[in-house]
Amino acid sequence: MKLVSVELAGPLPAIPRRTCGEQWVLLLLHGRPIGVLHTGPEGCTASELARLCLDQHGWAIARHLAADQIALGSGRPAGAPDSLDDLLNFPAACHDAAPPRTAVTVAVCTRNRSTQLAECLEALLALDYPADLLDILVVDNAPSDDSTRRTVAAYPRIRYACEPRPGLDWARNRAILESRADIIAYTDDDVSVERNWVRALASAFRDEPEAMCVTGLVVPDEVDTHAQALFERYGGFGRGFERGLFRVDVQRGHSAARVFGGTGRFGTGANMAFRREFFSEAGLFDPALDVGTPTNGGGDLDMFFRVLKSGRALLYEPAAIVRHRHRREYAALKTQIANNGIGFYAYLVRIASTYPDERAAVIALGVWWLWWWNMRRLLASFVRTGKVPRDLIVAELKGSFVGLRRYAAARKHAADVARRYGAPEPAGADA
Repeated sequence: MKLVSVELAGPLPAIPRRTCGEQWVLLLLHGRPIGVLHTGPEGCTASELARLCLDQHGWAIARHLAADQIALGSGRPAGAPDSLDDLLNFPAACHDAAPPRTAVTVAVCTRNRSTQLAECLEALLALDYPADLLDILVVDNAPSDDSTRRTVAAYPRIRYACEPRPGLDWARNRAILESRADIIAYTDDDVSVERNWVRALASAFRDEPEAMCVTGLVVPDEVDTHAQALFERYGGFGRGFERGLFRVDVQRGHSAARVFGGTGRFGTGANMAFRREFFSEAGLFDPALDVGTPTNGGGDLDMFFRVLKSGRALLYEPAAIVRHRHRREYAALKTQIANNGIGFYAYLVRIASTYPDERAAVIALGVWWLWWWNMRRLLASFVRTGKVPRDLIVAELKGSFVGLRRYAAARKHAADVARRYGAPEPAGADA
């Protein structure tokens, strides 16, 4: 059962009963996300859904409508909504009036997952964006067979590139070399993007010329199993429904790590986009980080930090929505949580070694996170039952200590890969 999307400014549907798992409803108003509503497996009627929306998200709806009225240059009009039914005729500001003018390369980095890749590609082909400005690229990372190439061959509009060097950041760098656009948007093979995903990203870059990176909202594609529900309770990938602009005043010597070192707060690699020019300024992704290396993560966090450390802006745009297919099995979830700890602390080691001026702030962040996120929750689990099982907390705690020594091993691994395969081939060599 997929997550249900409901546009509040239209006729509300009934939410069907479920036989298993949890039913989540993503609420949209004039195309922008307002919040997530949990109806329970029993579902609800359209009228019950309207009541739940007002009860649980009334203030978010009111803030959206107030912002629309400011944008329209008017006050509170006569007949302002007292119920969701009134929203059908309530005036809305056009949040994306200008036609798209920016070319975008969408990069899907994948490895040996051809069976689930098709769903991702079908969603990308349904994007609401001019075809002449949209370049879709699949980067096949160190494949063990030609199944991904054959899958992509069934979609003439989608380009294929092979990156033989194993590691997600090698694949991300291949996308940069192959890109034909001003903006590179990254997503994963286990997501389905919403139709306005690229349009929302491009609009965000247009609204904020100083933004070098835009991240977006990640919601679960389904919450069918206990493991999927636990991942959301643990923190998930969602980072809220309010747009946020972040930057560091480096000219005044402000520390990026002290304020924004925990860059996971801005999003995840499954939904991020960059101006291509930024990679010319700050360099490519670090191939010693992320999946396929001893660190198992951190490549996206590192690049977010580089944006902020450069004094440029990072924008979180919740209207850019992707749906992620969470791990269905508990064992896979536990491995993912452990890897989160490894990747985060490997990332901290990386920025501490790269930016000596940030070292004290990084150490303080690492100690504080170890206590606040790991040890504090672990101790609390012995006093009262928490939202997540204790063994998941322990798995991440162990991963955090492992991550402290993984970056050095990963750098050696990346150097070995570079010696074995040589310099990356020029753009188009694998197309």
